[in-house]
Amino acid sequence: MVKIKSKKILRVFLINFLLILFVVLIAELIFGNWIFGPKYSVLNIPRNENRHFDVSNVMGRTNSILYTRDKHGLRGTYGGDPKSVDVLVIGGSTTDEQFIDDSETWVRQLGKLFRDSGSDLTFVNAGIDGQSTRGHALAFELWFPNIPNLRPKYVIAYIGINDTTLGSERALYDSMKSDQFMRRARYFIMNHSVLYNQFRRIRGMLLAHRAHVVHGSKDMANGKWVPVNKVVDIDVLRKSVNLELKAYKNRLLKLISLIKSYGAKPIFVTQTRGDFRLQKPHLSTWVSDNEGKPSNTTNFNFQKLEFFNEVTLSVCKTSRMLCIDLAKKIKFSDGDFYDSIHTTPTGSMKIAKFLFRELTGKL
Repeated sequence: MVKIKSKKILRVFLINFLLILFVVLIAELIFGNWIFGPKYSVLNIPRNENRHFDVSNVMGRTNSILYTRDKHGLRGTYGGDPKSVDVLVIGGSTTDEQFIDDSETWVRQLGKLFRDSGSDLTFVNAGIDGQSTRGHALAFELWFPNIPNLRPKYVIAYIGINDTTLGSERALYDSMKSDQFMRRARYFIMNHSVLYNQFRRIRGMLLAHRAHVVHGSKDMANGKWVPVNKVVDIDVLRKSVNLELKAYKNRLLKLISLIKSYGAKPIFVTQTRGDFRLQKPHLSTWVSDNEGKPSNTTNFNFQKLEFFNEVTLSVCKTSRMLCIDLAKKIKFSDGDFYDSIHTTPTGSMKIAKFLFRELTGKL
């Protein structure tokens, strides 16, 4: 009697399990992308994102921000049709701006400024957190060609900072297509499964209040400006990074070639840091309250980025292409950065307004 009852319970369990499995499979086939999924489904590109972050601990604002990426991996709202894109913007986290609302990124604001001026140009944000020019080049080989009808007239590259820190960790961001099977499998499932993506959205909402800016290495809200008291020897530093600069130059030349072969005009924009400021006659750096009182404050990071920006400008000149020296021309104020390199909404708006002035009449 007990055996018969156990068999009945097991049979009911199996029937219900198979029924649930059948429903799941049908839902995946109807709503997922298993049949008509993208060719770039195993790439390290975040797609179909719709997340909310509480950024009050970073921005001092109580409202949450919205971060979206569409089925192609492009950020924000641009109409949804890649064919309409006139200006493709590439860069790392300072372009992606993961902790800035869709409506307040500098790319979105720049597009709005052009529209308000009567222009019909459509801008789209293709920034990827952590990418350097190495990753940007791979994007033109593995990602952009597989986005249907994406044929921009211009490509704006906001570059420099991530290239100063290339290494094994950076290679993970730039690889686009991981050599790790489990990582490729995760992106394959993420880019095809509707249920997995629903799980990710729910998990994201539950964890939103705990979200921190992991790349927020310096608190720019609490601290003070102090003069740099340890100036690096420029000649010694240049010699030590000479091979890095040569490699960077070659990557820029490759990127220019890829952009032009894609049928677009490249535009490079230099980058600056938020934790250094020229306060004549001194170069000052920001010291956070949580850093205590450092005995030495060096200009190493500032000077190294200067070298990379010089290479960017030199390559633009020899290639006879438009290059905007944002690093030298723009003026930021307190409150424009939330860490060493990432801007707040006010800082992003300054970038947008600056680039609008520089690009007006050139697009």
